[in-house]
Amino acid sequence: MNSLAGPRNFRVGFAHNVRKARRAGPAIAAWFVLSILLTRLDAAVPAPLKPPLKVLFLTGGGYHDYEKLAPHLTGGISQLVHATFEIKFGLETLSDPNFGDRFDAILYDVCFDEAPDAMLENALRTSRNGKPAVMIHCAVHAFRRSPKVREWETCCGMRSKVHDAFGPFSVAKLDPESPITKHFPSDWKTPGDELYQTISIEPQAHPLLKVKSPQDGREHIVCWTSRFGQGRVFGTTLGHDMKTASSPDYLRLVANGLLWACEKLERDGNPTRGYSASPATR
Repeated sequence: MNSLAGPRNFRVGFAHNVRKARRAGPAIAAWFVLSILLTRLDAAVPAPLKPPLKVLFLTGGGYHDYEKLAPHLTGGISQLVHATFEIKFGLETLSDPNFGDRFDAILYDVCFDEAPDAMLENALRTSRNGKPAVMIHCAVHAFRRSPKVREWETCCGMRSKVHDAFGPFSVAKLDPESPITKHFPSDWKTPGDELYQTISIEPQAHPLLKVKSPQDGREHIVCWTSRFGQGRVFGTTLGHDMKTASSPDYLRLVANGLLWACEKLERDGNPTRGYSASPATR
């Protein structure tokens, strides 16, 4: 369909308003037609790209194939979001108190049992001071041997210590109107993942997705948003390996979570103008 012509109801309304404008005089009519055409042309022109979101992707640790997951996730999200990623394996980056200054967001996909207090405090302070954060899967179980683990769990927005045995399960929406999950399928299933058992959700957290355990019937939160100090946090316990991570719906979920944390996600579930991936990266 011609983007300038639009659907029939637009054409009918347009003709009606032109007739009204003509009665007001030819100059008014010409101005009206020009303003409408310019508006329609503007809507048809792709949004100019903003500077890309710069995201630090911190990863590594045991129990997962991060060498495979990290490039897959960053590559997949880059197909959806106008963003660049800097992948860092290990926690050495956290030794710098200002490690987050160059980035718009920090994505944690890590599984380390412990970290030096100073490193963990740098991560906590960075989020507390307003840096957007994304927590994926084992990030919620990380640092369990660290004295600051309870504060880390508060930062994540959810507390969990163990998970069900690896296997398939179905996911249900808790907030279908959230822009993060607005287009997420209502009957989404993973062929295999670790279902993290929820101990508690922080009072400031907002649950988005849940799963009823196939093993004991209990329900667990698997996706949420939260706040830590001034920082916005998106979290999901989904994503143990490629069985979940290879799903386009999962990639869109994490991409939307990143956009939400950076305040670049509109209420309709689409990126803010200028933050969709460029055609060259799709």
